Order: sequence, then structure tokens, then C-alpha cells
Amino acid sequence: MRGIFLLLLAAALAVGPGWAWAEPVEVVVWDFGGVPGHQVWIKQAVADFNRRQQEIHIQLEIRDWATQRESLISTTIVGEGPDVIRVHHKYSVEFGQLGGLYALENFPDFPEVAAKFFPNVLEQVEYQGKHYGLPITMLPFVLAANQSLLDKYHLQIPRTWEEMRAMGPVLGEQGINVLTMPGGVNLDTAYRFLPLLYKAGGRVFDKGWTRATFNGPAGLAALEFLVEMKNQGYLPAASAAYAFDENAAHWCTEKAALSIEGPWWQDTVLGNYKFDTSKLVLAQVPGPAQPIEDNPPATLLDVVMVSITGYTKVPQEAWTVLKALNVDDPVWRVPNPAMGGIPAHRAAYEPGVQSKYIDLQVLAEAGRTGLGWPGHPGITEIQRCIADAVNMALAGTLSPKDALDAAAAEVNEILSDY
Repeated sequence: MRGIFLLLLAAALAVGPGWAWAEPVEVVVWDFGGVPGHQVWIKQAVADFNRRQQEIHIQLEIRDWATQRESLISTTIVGEGPDVIRVHHKYSVEFGQLGGLYALENFPDFPEVAAKFFPNVLEQVEYQGKHYGLPITMLPFVLAANQSLLDKYHLQIPRTWEEMRAMGPVLGEQGINVLTMPGGVNLDTAYRFLPLLYKAGGRVFDKGWTRATFNGPAGLAALEFLVEMKNQGYLPAASAAYAFDENAAHWCTEKAALSIEGPWWQDTVLGNYKFDTSKLVLAQVPGPAQPIEDNPPATLLDVVMVSITGYTKVPQEAWTVLKALNVDDPVWRVPNPAMGGIPAHRAAYEPGVQSKYIDLQVLAEAGRTGLGWPGHPGITEIQRCIADAVNMALAGTLSPKDALDAAAAEVNEILSDY
């Protein structure tokens, strides 16, 4: 022991009086949102990383999903905050252009990393040729159906709006709604309207993003369809006040057969409501029998990305952390319902991969062919305008046409600012 001490002392003296043990570089990670299963995983993954690594130490903060935009605004303004963030993909545009996020093309191995993800999902985090995050989790919107109810009343999963309407009288006699959806003044409402718009061949903007087009023939037909369903009693009478939780409770108590949801639904209905998931089946969202506009019918796709902030002082270390947690970790090679979404990684869908997801092939197909919200810097405000329009039409305050036209006028003012 005395010999070892003398050797260490000699080494310290050899490098001079300023010598000290090197401290690891600290990388601060803000993880916004995440279902309980995701939070369990990331806490363990960070602990494992810190145990393995001597040069880098992760400081993890779990943050509320609802606060991400405000947090990004404040940290971007002052130019300091976390180094790595997990947020919604729509902020890749809004904060990428402001310098709040770091372009991943700055890293020489980015092309190699990008090749591990589905190309259409990578497009969701791109702005003007630069990628401002990696699309870790994708959330395609599909139709969640209670197969037990359908079997009981000899009904099939609908493929069109017309088939959904035809289910109404049969279920209505039993006091059951065909469809339930959030219809309140919140973004959940916009997220249930857009899949119907896309399936009808509609789009949010024109191709040049100069004006709103969600109030065109496809959007009007989609909103008229929802209002007709409500007026006929095929939607809950209180749907105009529903947020996500009210909608989930309505479906889980078997008061409605269908809901437009995504990969989170399986774990939500089981974990929060103890719903028997053997009754759950997934299918593609129905559209009109014939597309109403010329665009190809599409599925709405939402994405959760992990990004490096534009003001980080340790970009290389942040990139090492991002890859270790969100590219190389084996959790992304098997779709897991507890994680709240399906991986955007190609490896998760290789032959032989086993998953506990119900109807994973339906989700995967929707993800591979999905279309996100337009990557416009003002998209959050635009989503609120659309949600307001749907809410007013469902509440009977305005006709579908007047509601959509009023929202389009507001959105056109937003577009004119860019």
C-alpha cells in the first residue's frame, strides 16, 4: 500500500502543482412528458450510462409535456438551459430557425445515424435542409375499436364514413355511440379532425404555404360528417366539452365502439382504466367512399424527437449522450406498449422481432406512410385555430362552413407574418 501511495504521489508531483483529477463533462437532459413506462426506462438508462462513463455525466430532469414550448422559448431567449431535450417534432422548425436547436448535420456521422430511421419520419424534423432532432417515437393515428361490441351487434370495422353512419341506428338502440372524440378547445380536438381531413384528400395549407386550405371541400365534408354524427346521437352529446381523459373514460366504459387514437391507447386503457385489451383491435382511419380532393389519402403521423439545444456548450458530448440513449439502447429494437409510441427505428420491424403491441402491423403501416402536420413555425397557434373551429361547430355556435372559414381567416393572417 505504501508503494502504491508513493507512486501516486510521484505522478501528481510530476505534472506540477496545478494537477487535479479531471471532472466529467455534465450534460443536462430535459425529458418532457413520457408515459410511466418511458420514465422508468430513461431513469434506468441514465443511471447505467453514468455508471459506465467516466468522461460524461448526465443530469436528468423529467418535465411536464405541457410546458415544453414555454420552456424552449425562455431558454432560447437567454441562451442557456439543457443540452439535450425530448420534445414534439413540430418544434424542429419553430426553434430550428431561431437557433434554439442544433443542426445534426454538424456531426460527421449523422448520415450513418439517420439511415437507421424511416425516411418519411425523418422528414418531420427537417427544416430548410437541416435536421434539428432525431425522430425517436412515432405516433400514427388509427381507429381503435371495441371488437366485443362489434361482435355482439354483428357489426364490422368500418372502412368508410358511410359505413360508420350505418352503424349508428344499430348501436343507438343500445345507448351506445358509434364514435367518441375530444371536441373541446384543446389540441386533442385538432388531432382528431386532421386524420379525417387527410383521409378525404385535404391538406392544411396550399403547396406554397401561402393560405389555409383546411376549409376547402375535404375539410368541410369532414366537419359536416362529425356534426351530423353528433346531431344523430352517434357521437356523445357532451363531446364538445371532452378532453382526452373524458373521451378515454367514455370509450373504456363501453359507451362508444370507436375512437381515433394511436400507439398510446393500448397502455392508457389498460393502465388507467383496467380495460380488457383482448377486446381492442386497430384499423386504419376510415375516409369517404371517394376522396373529395386530389391529394392522396394519408394518415396523420405525430413524432417525438430528441434534439440538442443550439446554445449547448458541449455539443459533442451531448451527441454522445443522445446516441447512447436514443439510438443504441436496445429498448428501441422492440416496440413496447409501455413506452407510449412505436419506435421510428428500422430495426424495430425486422423479421423475427416479437412485440406485445396489439395489431402492430396496422400501426407500423400507418407510420411508414404517415403525414405529419405541416412544419410551419406557427403550427401550434394554427392547431388552436382548427380546434376552436371544430369545437364551435360541434357546440352548434357556428355552422361547419362558418367555423372553418373564420379559422382559415385567422390562419391566413398567421401565414402572412412569415
